[in-house]
Amino acid sequence: MTCLRENLNGANLLIGYLEGTLSSAARGELERHASTCAECRELLAVQQTLVDDVPEVSADFDARLYARIQQDSQNQWWRRLLWRPAVPLAAAVAMMAVALWVHPPVLNTPSVDEPKASVDRVEIEQLEQALDDVELLMPVNTPPATL
Repeated sequence: MTCLRENLNGANLLIGYLEGTLSSAARGELERHASTCAECRELLAVQQTLVDDVPEVSADFDARLYARIQQDSQNQWWRRLLWRPAVPLAAAVAMMAVALWVHPPVLNTPSVDEPKASVDRVEIEQLEQALDDVELLMPVNTPPATL
């Protein structure tokens, strides 16, 4: 037999050995191998210790568990009551945050008191500056374009 660590089916053999579902031939072969292989012997000992240390479950475990669940659900009715209004509020706050993130408010808008003419004046001045820049970039020997 190959070592449990090298065998592809080693985990299933180990589980079968611990549960007692292996055939007597396979069990004997595994025990003979473990007597010569220190790694497998240690692995069997550790696994057997883990299996032996599992505490016993009492016969009325299920009944006590369901009674405890029922008691907790009855005692904490107020928690469910507090969460009901909080969920839509949290959803609304999240939607507002996403909306502000996607479409941030524009901060450079002209004030209500500022007349519209000054905004138009600024745009005209920017256009004139752009035209002057274009004239500077044109070659000297070409005639200027007429409008």
